[in-house]
Amino acid sequence: MTAGRNKKLEHVERLLAQAHRVRQDVVAGEDWAREVMRTIRRDAAEHPSSAIFAWAEPLVWRVAAGAAFVAVLFAGSAVVYTGQHSHPVTALWFEELDAGSPFPEE
Repeated sequence: MTAGRNKKLEHVERLLAQAHRVRQDVVAGEDWAREVMRTIRRDAAEHPSSAIFAWAEPLVWRVAAGAAFVAVLFAGSAVVYTGQHSHPVTALWFEELDAGSPFPEE
Protein backbone atom coordinates (compact mmCIF):
# COMPACT_ATOMS: atom_id res chain seq x y z
CA MET A 1 0.00 0.00 0.00
CA THR A 2 1.04 3.55 -0.49
CA ALA A 3 1.80 5.96 2.34
CA GLY A 4 -1.25 8.07 1.47
CA ARG A 5 -3.58 5.12 1.77
CA ASN A 6 -2.00 4.11 5.08
CA LYS A 7 -2.61 7.61 6.46
CA LYS A 8 -6.23 7.53 5.29
CA LEU A 9 -6.77 4.12 6.85
CA GLU A 10 -5.22 5.26 10.14
CA HIS A 11 -7.44 8.34 10.09
CA VAL A 12 -10.56 6.24 9.47
CA GLU A 13 -9.49 3.84 12.21
CA ARG A 14 -9.05 6.72 14.70
CA LEU A 15 -12.47 8.15 13.77
CA LEU A 16 -14.16 4.77 14.23
CA ALA A 17 -12.45 4.23 17.59
CA GLN A 18 -13.52 7.70 18.74
CA ALA A 19 -17.11 7.09 17.60
CA HIS A 20 -17.10 3.79 19.47
CA ARG A 21 -15.89 5.47 22.68
CA VAL A 22 -18.51 8.24 22.65
CA ARG A 23 -21.51 6.11 21.71
CA GLN A 24 -24.29 5.77 24.24
CA ASP A 25 -25.19 2.49 25.85
CA VAL A 26 -28.35 0.92 24.53
CA VAL A 27 -30.87 0.43 27.27
CA ALA A 28 -32.69 -2.83 26.76
CA GLY A 29 -34.80 -3.78 29.73
CA GLU A 30 -37.01 -6.76 30.35
CA ASP A 31 -40.02 -5.10 28.73
CA TRP A 32 -38.09 -4.52 25.52
CA ALA A 33 -36.82 -8.13 25.44
CA ARG A 34 -40.34 -9.45 26.14
CA GLU A 35 -41.78 -7.32 23.32
CA VAL A 36 -39.11 -8.54 20.89
CA MET A 37 -39.82 -12.18 21.76
CA ARG A 38 -43.58 -11.58 21.41
CA THR A 39 -43.02 -10.06 17.95
CA ILE A 40 -40.84 -12.98 16.91
CA ARG A 41 -43.44 -15.52 18.03
CA ARG A 42 -46.26 -13.62 16.33
CA ASP A 43 -44.32 -13.38 13.06
CA ALA A 44 -43.44 -17.07 13.23
CA ALA A 45 -47.11 -17.95 13.71
CA GLU A 46 -48.24 -15.78 10.81
CA HIS A 47 -45.73 -17.11 8.29
CA PRO A 48 -45.87 -20.86 7.74
CA SER A 49 -42.66 -22.74 8.04
CA SER A 50 -40.72 -23.45 4.87
CA ALA A 51 -40.14 -26.95 6.18
CA ILE A 52 -43.33 -28.41 4.70
CA PHE A 53 -41.31 -31.07 2.93
CA ALA A 54 -38.77 -31.52 5.73
CA TRP A 55 -39.54 -35.25 5.74
CA ALA A 56 -38.53 -35.54 2.07
CA GLU A 57 -34.88 -34.61 2.50
CA PRO A 58 -33.90 -37.57 4.71
CA LEU A 59 -35.95 -39.85 2.47
CA VAL A 60 -34.11 -38.66 -0.64
CA TRP A 61 -30.73 -39.17 1.04
CA ARG A 62 -31.69 -42.67 2.19
CA VAL A 63 -32.91 -43.67 -1.26
CA ALA A 64 -29.74 -42.25 -2.83
CA ALA A 65 -27.58 -44.12 -0.33
CA GLY A 66 -29.48 -47.34 -1.03
CA ALA A 67 -29.10 -46.87 -4.78
CA ALA A 68 -25.37 -46.21 -4.37
CA PHE A 69 -25.03 -49.35 -2.25
CA VAL A 70 -26.85 -51.46 -4.86
CA ALA A 71 -24.67 -49.96 -7.61
CA VAL A 72 -21.51 -50.82 -5.67
CA LEU A 73 -22.76 -54.38 -5.10
CA PHE A 74 -23.60 -54.73 -8.78
CA ALA A 75 -20.22 -53.39 -9.88
CA GLY A 76 -18.45 -55.67 -7.43
CA SER A 77 -20.36 -58.72 -8.60
CA ALA A 78 -19.64 -57.81 -12.23
CA VAL A 79 -15.93 -57.57 -11.47
CA VAL A 80 -15.95 -60.89 -9.64
CA TYR A 81 -18.01 -62.57 -12.38
CA THR A 82 -15.74 -61.39 -15.19
CA GLY A 83 -12.70 -62.45 -13.19
CA GLN A 84 -14.01 -66.00 -12.82
CA HIS A 85 -15.48 -66.55 -16.29
CA SER A 86 -14.14 -66.04 -19.75
CA HIS A 87 -17.45 -64.76 -21.16
CA PRO A 88 -18.28 -61.10 -20.70
CA VAL A 89 -21.09 -60.16 -18.35
CA THR A 90 -23.22 -58.80 -21.17
CA ALA A 91 -23.27 -62.21 -22.85
CA LEU A 92 -25.30 -63.56 -19.95
CA TRP A 93 -27.76 -60.67 -20.26
CA PHE A 94 -28.18 -61.16 -23.99
CA GLU A 95 -28.92 -64.84 -23.45
CA GLU A 96 -31.50 -63.93 -20.80
CA LEU A 97 -33.13 -61.28 -22.96
CA ASP A 98 -33.12 -63.27 -26.19
CA ALA A 99 -36.77 -63.82 -27.07
CA GLY A 100 -35.97 -66.23 -29.86
CA SER A 101 -35.83 -65.83 -33.56
CA PRO A 102 -38.16 -63.34 -35.22
CA PHE A 103 -39.38 -66.05 -37.62
CA PRO A 104 -41.16 -68.96 -35.95
CA GLU A 105 -40.11 -72.38 -37.10
CA GLU A 106 -42.68 -74.41 -38.92
